[in-house]
Amino acid sequence: IWLKSRAKSLILNQPSRHMASTTYGSASGPEVPQKHFMEDAAPFICECVGTYLLVFTICACSAAGDAIWNPTAIAAMLMVLIYIFGPVSGAHLNPAVSLACGIAKKTPWAKVAAYCLLQISGGLLAGVVAFAVFNKPLGVSPVSPYSFEHAALVEGLYTMMLCFVVLNVATARSNNPDGDQNHFYGLAIGFVIIAGGYASADVSGSVFNPAAAMGLEVVGSKNSSSQVPYGLSYVMAELLGAVVGALFFRICRRDEATNDSDPGFEPPLYSRFFSEFLGTFMLSVTVGLSLVAKTTAVAWAAAAALTSMVYALHDVSGAHLNPAVTIAVVLAGRGKCSVSRGLSFWACQLSAGLLAGLLCSFIHLAGPNKDEDFLLQPKSRHSWVAVLAAELAFTCLLAFVVLSVATSKQPESYSMQNFHFGLAIGASVMAGGCAVGAISGGVLNPAVSWSLAACGAASSSMQKLHYCAAYTLFQLTGGTLAASVYAVTHRSEYKHLDVIVD
Repeated sequence: IWLKSRAKSLILNQPSRHMASTTYGSASGPEVPQKHFMEDAAPFICECVGTYLLVFTICACSAAGDAIWNPTAIAAMLMVLIYIFGPVSGAHLNPAVSLACGIAKKTPWAKVAAYCLLQISGGLLAGVVAFAVFNKPLGVSPVSPYSFEHAALVEGLYTMMLCFVVLNVATARSNNPDGDQNHFYGLAIGFVIIAGGYASADVSGSVFNPAAAMGLEVVGSKNSSSQVPYGLSYVMAELLGAVVGALFFRICRRDEATNDSDPGFEPPLYSRFFSEFLGTFMLSVTVGLSLVAKTTAVAWAAAAALTSMVYALHDVSGAHLNPAVTIAVVLAGRGKCSVSRGLSFWACQLSAGLLAGLLCSFIHLAGPNKDEDFLLQPKSRHSWVAVLAAELAFTCLLAFVVLSVATSKQPESYSMQNFHFGLAIGASVMAGGCAVGAISGGVLNPAVSWSLAACGAASSSMQKLHYCAAYTLFQLTGGTLAASVYAVTHRSEYKHLDVIVD
């Protein structure tokens, strides 16, 4: 008995494996005492080496990579480095991320300054080595015919998304309870690069990292006709994005203002509404800009954006980010979302879609495809019956997946963390986009439908704006059908309820 009680005491008194403020996870516990100089130096070495490897990967992709796979390659490198160095230094690997962590009070300012200096050093070294290897400058600049204001807009926007996702998945207390840290943080962060890479590569080059911008620019611009060094301008846009990302994090998670807040804190309504607005906005912008760029990876970019934002915001609002998903959750009952809250979520999601459409129109009208319309209508020679079947089936799938993996009771486990839910939700968008993209566009989301309709109306005419209503009706019907199927297939979710009250 004494041995059992002694063992239990030792386990309870062990420091949390993620209580140090330099590593991923909450920082609610005391700093783990360091015993050797190299242990103290290790986080700083990790930041320099990791940033060097990341920036050299960016340089190599820029000089000799495949434009179709470059964003995925860079995202894969970032994800790997995060899982390698995250437990040691936090794997910021980006001065914008370090700045956001400082503003959010997740990293001490002295460490922020040291990290930024080492990250920039690693980025500059990578730029010099890349120039020696490839023998050509790789500096950053807006992609013709876009101007710097367009490039700065997308750089700031996706740097904001990157910093926001890092703060939510890697530092937020409810996403990282003491002793039960999530394991999806690297995946969520890497997917931001996929989303932003495909959406903005043809506008700004998709840098999102001041160390990379300076490293690419250190030996000169790759655009011989450019007389302006854009490196520092990119840095300013990205740092501004970091500040906005930290501010949005504080709006969504008021309890994170101090490091001793209650991990069981319930987010206020304004945080939930803003969460739905921001997540839907970033998803809609990613889809819209990917279509404007005419990339072949629209479904992949959309799935990556949705996966990242679901992982970041699931514990704030549920991260529906889709009116069809919201109606499915409301109709499925079990007290997961009331009718009044569902209607409020609809308002946030649809307004976010409209705003995203206007932003995409601003980019579209300055781009090389400005004379082409982006209208919601059957693709090629397909009929409206085909559009109905496509949007209904895959919107139903998406909503059903959300109900099954994000609202159902999970099997008993030693960990309370659910790793697969965001990946499963994103994969359903990937499946639908690839399967029926050539039929209906694979929209699967009324907010995205409104976004594309707003983009088309702002850049051409409103003569086919009513097509948006048809898409919305098909998608909402898919969400309703998902709730019905869920009620039949998941009867165990209702066995303790005598009466279902929405």
